[in-house]
Amino acid sequence: MKNLLNPKWLIVINIIPSLILLILFYGQFQIIKSQLSTEVKSLWIDFSLLLISLTCLQAVYIFLSIKKKIALSISYGLATLVIYSVSLYFYGGEAETLIPFSIARWMINVDTILYPGTFLMPTLIHSLFILIIYSSKKSKSSSAWLSFLYGISIPLLGYVFIQIILPLWQRTESNFGLHTLIILSIIASILFLFFICRGIYILINLKSQTLLKFKVYFKFLFSIILPILGLLFNSGLLSSHYGIGNSIFGDFSNIWFFVIALINGILICLPNFKNIKFRLFRFIGLCVCFPYTLYFFLVFLPFLPLAVVAVVAIGIGFLMLSPLFLFIFQSNELYSEFIILKQTYTSLKLNIAVCLSILVIPIALSSVYLRDKYILNSALEYVYNPNYSKNYKINKKSLLATLKTIEQNKGRNRGASDGNIPFLSAYYNWLVLDNMVLSETKINTLTAIFEGTEKPEVAFVEPFSAKAKISKIKTTSIFDIKQQIWKSNIDLEITNPENTNLASFETTLNLPNGCWITNYYLNIGNRKEYGLLAEKKSAMWVFSQIRNENRDPGILYYLTGNKVAFKIFPFSAQETRKSGMELIHKEPLIIVIDGHTVELGNKIDNNNIKTQSINGAAYIPKVEKAKLKLVKRTPEYHFIIDISKNKDRKKSSYYNRIEKFVVDNKINPERVKLDFTNSVVNEISYSHDWKKQLTEKTFDGGYYLEGAIKKILINDYDTKPHSFPIIISVTDSIKNSIVQSDFADYRMAFPESDNFYELDEANELWEHSLISNPKNRVNKTSVMENKGVLMLPNGINYLANDDQPSIILTSDENEKDLIDDKNVWLLGLNLQGKWLKNLTKKSSTDNSHLEIIKASMRTGILCPLTSYIVVENEAQKMALKKKQEQILSGNKNLDPDEDTQRMDEPNFYIVLLLLLAILIYKKKIEYLNLLKIKSFYN
Repeated sequence: MKNLLNPKWLIVINIIPSLILLILFYGQFQIIKSQLSTEVKSLWIDFSLLLISLTCLQAVYIFLSIKKKIALSISYGLATLVIYSVSLYFYGGEAETLIPFSIARWMINVDTILYPGTFLMPTLIHSLFILIIYSSKKSKSSSAWLSFLYGISIPLLGYVFIQIILPLWQRTESNFGLHTLIILSIIASILFLFFICRGIYILINLKSQTLLKFKVYFKFLFSIILPILGLLFNSGLLSSHYGIGNSIFGDFSNIWFFVIALINGILICLPNFKNIKFRLFRFIGLCVCFPYTLYFFLVFLPFLPLAVVAVVAIGIGFLMLSPLFLFIFQSNELYSEFIILKQTYTSLKLNIAVCLSILVIPIALSSVYLRDKYILNSALEYVYNPNYSKNYKINKKSLLATLKTIEQNKGRNRGASDGNIPFLSAYYNWLVLDNMVLSETKINTLTAIFEGTEKPEVAFVEPFSAKAKISKIKTTSIFDIKQQIWKSNIDLEITNPENTNLASFETTLNLPNGCWITNYYLNIGNRKEYGLLAEKKSAMWVFSQIRNENRDPGILYYLTGNKVAFKIFPFSAQETRKSGMELIHKEPLIIVIDGHTVELGNKIDNNNIKTQSINGAAYIPKVEKAKLKLVKRTPEYHFIIDISKNKDRKKSSYYNRIEKFVVDNKINPERVKLDFTNSVVNEISYSHDWKKQLTEKTFDGGYYLEGAIKKILINDYDTKPHSFPIIISVTDSIKNSIVQSDFADYRMAFPESDNFYELDEANELWEHSLISNPKNRVNKTSVMENKGVLMLPNGINYLANDDQPSIILTSDENEKDLIDDKNVWLLGLNLQGKWLKNLTKKSSTDNSHLEIIKASMRTGILCPLTSYIVVENEAQKMALKKKQEQILSGNKNLDPDEDTQRMDEPNFYIVLLLLLAILIYKKKIEYLNLLKIKSFYN
């Protein structure tokens, strides 16, 4: 512990935490500064300058001490303890002013107010250790017992104060009394920690033979008994007596916490071997376990000022101090053993051994987390962004365990016993989830696919029932002769017809191929605010957060296919708001918005429109499609057979249904494919022994129908241009299949028909739509639709036989850089091509989604990965930017936060209130018992 007098420790203990604190506060200030008054901004600057000044003074002191080769002085320890304590006290008094309640909570980290206490507490404890070291020089055993006596007397005096003096405390109109109590509590906490730690430090450094005999008992108490009791208390096995729930400070129920605590305690209690190899082995073991001791020391570090309150309140608050005691014991033991081992081994060898040993637990833990990351990313890619040319092998058992861990880590706002582990959960979320979350919907979907048991999703309750309606529409269309495109504007007046506040406007519009949105605005008060084009997930997250604050968001984003969602909120009673959008399109078109038909462009120019292509994407207008040859491709039948969990009893039924269907419809067996489907899809050809193969299949997981359909569509589109798939689901209940959305994004892959089919247990054939509510039956049929397709001259590409323009991917692989292209519509076609390539995995890069988002923002063209959003003020824009940066730097298949972000450390005030509540409860019980005694004698 004497090594803590080395000034180099201040770099780790003070300088680095202070710099992190400054960075965190700067990031928070940048987001909310536009919402702060001049006085509050000045207060931010004052506290920042104070922290910067203290950090600079520390840096200068470190430099001079190292240069002069002097140890940290007692005056430094005393000055640091006083200055930082006073600074934190004044900060606590102004914390609510720094972040006023007028700031929306979603724009800040709700634990920002606790950052200084978290990051500056190491400095305070270190300064306390310096005072302990200097005050303990040449101390005797009597000094140790006096220190313990002084330390124990403080909570006893506190108890007397609460029982006798506090009830007589005279209230005043000012806050003087409150501030006096707080200052007294701070002083009492510091003195309590000082005397208790000083007593322990003296005992472990005394050389008295009498004390040495009892030293092992002290070690046993502080390294085994107290840590194990603390873990048991936190797990709820001992705390129920006090009416406290489990996992107060975090979920430490994992068996490894107890195992390492026991091993570490045994190593500390072992005698100092004379055999140098045994001594080295014990030293390395202590180094391996030291990260465990350091971890709990850091976890409980912010709560040390409350230890005296805990001792007064529930009598066993000393358990909160056990990590501190253990840290002192183990640090001192390691330092002593290092000095002795240096006599046999070189410092270089010992330092290498120490570094490698200390890294064992962190590396082992990180390896487990990285394994979870790999398994999770593979599963997410398979479900949400699959490459069907790739063979996915996912360990289902490990994935389900990973999902369980993620659910536990997400539960930090649902109560004390939420499975959250301080610091480790944050590290897990950073390493595995890129500081994002896996939404409940995705957890449920992955569980349903790979386990076969679907968890009920939390139903979303629409909080506002009143709906605003379009009351007026104005359109203008101008033909750009140079670009040969239409630029159209749609201006809307939207009115809430009800006498109800907080109404919303929500609708969808279907855009024809070759039409893109290039701008959007919403009037906020009398100000026309144009939308920001942002990454879709971040924009939707911000929209949701602002809506919860009943403010002024408006948003446009793609759903599936060419369907665009359009939302504005809120509307007060009878209020009319103005909004609008700009579109570019090659041909005149008709759009329906909220039941209103809108015509854009002049129909006279139709015949002048020609086919255009760029970078492998081609636009074929209606007039060109009318010239193409109508052909009928050969159908290929795909039977998607449900082999999910508990469906093995249906084997015979599946076989009989398919055999009968093939015979009755005179289908060529060579044109039949069988897709055995649970969490994965295994395709085989139709043969005489397929029943045997069905019998040998393992029936587990969920019926992932969506994945099977997408795989069939993409593979047939890529490799079989002269045939088309007829998809038939064979299951006893298609409602239990896993289909998250429709297949409108893949429409170019099924030009013949928008349908797939279900063959039920009664051998009835049902139509289902690929583009709308796929699980719902449309109607019963006996004829599978094949209305033919239009063939392009190349004989490879085929278009739907309709009167609408089409966009397809061609074999043109020559990429042209369009950054400087002035033709906005052509940029839109290129962007659409990039999106289609991303869907079909024909993109040349793994980061194609980032290229699409950047291209969308650069051109101002809305695409399926971006969103136009109108926000009210600069703070919301900064929050949107921060969230967007976070999402773009992480896994694209993960989600933004579902809850307001919190730090892992439990809230100081929650714990304090809990302890005070326990104290009040105990006083109430004592009072009731006293009444019972009085009534007995009366």
